[in-house]
Amino acid sequence: MNPIVTLVNANEMRPPVGPVALDYLAAGLESHGFEPRVLDLTWAGNAEAAIARHFAVHEPVLVALTVRNVDDCYMASQHWCIPHARETVELLRRHTGAPIVVGGVGYSVMPGALLPELGVDYGVAGEGEDALPALARALAAGDDPTGIAGLVWRDGGDIRVNPRQPVDLAAMPLSRRAWLDNARYWREGGQGGFETKRGCGAGCIYCADPLSKGRAVRLRDPRDVAQEIANLVAQGVAHLHTCDAEFNMPRSHALAVCDAIIETGLAERVRWWAYCAPGSFDDELAERMRRAGCVGIDFGADHGCDEQLARLGRDHRMADLERTAEACRRHGIVFMFDILLGAPGETRETVGWTIEAMKRLAPDRVGISAGVRLYPDTPLAAQVIRGPLIEQPGLTGALEGNDDLRRPVFYVAPELGPGIGRFVNELAGDDPRFLCPEAESGTADYNYRENPTLTDAIQSGYRGAYWDILRRLQEGLGPV
Repeated sequence: MNPIVTLVNANEMRPPVGPVALDYLAAGLESHGFEPRVLDLTWAGNAEAAIARHFAVHEPVLVALTVRNVDDCYMASQHWCIPHARETVELLRRHTGAPIVVGGVGYSVMPGALLPELGVDYGVAGEGEDALPALARALAAGDDPTGIAGLVWRDGGDIRVNPRQPVDLAAMPLSRRAWLDNARYWREGGQGGFETKRGCGAGCIYCADPLSKGRAVRLRDPRDVAQEIANLVAQGVAHLHTCDAEFNMPRSHALAVCDAIIETGLAERVRWWAYCAPGSFDDELAERMRRAGCVGIDFGADHGCDEQLARLGRDHRMADLERTAEACRRHGIVFMFDILLGAPGETRETVGWTIEAMKRLAPDRVGISAGVRLYPDTPLAAQVIRGPLIEQPGLTGALEGNDDLRRPVFYVAPELGPGIGRFVNELAGDDPRFLCPEAESGTADYNYRENPTLTDAIQSGYRGAYWDILRRLQEGLGPV
């Protein structure tokens, strides 16, 4: 019998989002001669009872916990997910003596800081398809694992983070999607997820994606992506969302993925939504995506002021947003512009320009984040932090004993003054297209975590991107 590795998902957020990483990791473990066992606590009414049942049957050589979210990235709530993950580690310790390793996109943003916070034996920073089997093999054989790429480990009183080694996506068996209950995530979470590539080389000063997934963009074979979608459709999953940082970067690969979906006949069987960049979007791509079954796009627009877009490190400008909006409308794709307010250089005047620009461009929805979450090792954090957090202007959140930013800290340009959420709501007025930071008037709450309106809609049959579900509810439309 092959050695067992237990993969644990303890994500507490609702609506539930499928831990795509565990499906991919299980495939990688199997290809390296291990027997993966998924312990998905999302569906456990009693987490400890589920853990006890699992380890009464299985004796793994390693237990791997995924941390998808460090927090909800939402200044109004500042919900921190790490205490729940730490409680899960403590429950696991009660029922198994196997070493525990933690990984995931959230964990990989700040792997050194979170290892002691979580109380685990090891961490994996970045991709785990190679590192996890290597760690399990070393531990099973009693070998020293500390040379494994991406490993986070204790060296006496110090925490070491080994350099990462990107995996060869072409060699990874990612398309099977055979270990999660993907159909249940679709029924209760409203969508399935899939990747077409990994990494992001964009220059956004605030973004954590390059920290978690790397700056080198690595592309999957479009035929493998289409096969993965086919495998999900065979499980009954008919509504999907991309897990890429930006589906259309590079644009040529996005076109190739669309062609593969069309050529395999999947476009008639699935509806999907995507994250896209406005600067690499045009009529040709809009037409191809729609023909491939894409029905909605969330664009990282960020702002309605060219000067502020430049400060944020974005490569698009207002003219790109105008072109993007026109292309989506011409080809029947509903779309949202996501806006990020409060970065350095922001004033009440620039906020007003942005709200007016969004009203003029008239996307189907405008998602507004007021306050920018600071992540370590980003240009924004380096720009605004010049000493202890408690002494820095414009910061809110966990400022004491948190210089590594593991707990939520947000920046709001001091020039904006207090009450940015209320100010944005006043500018949006009763326009239902605005998903605002503090729901008032006709606006809708933009925080998807523990959103009862959204959860009830999914239970009644709505599917797809969460912003699009809220749009359909507000407009009196039925499930897609």
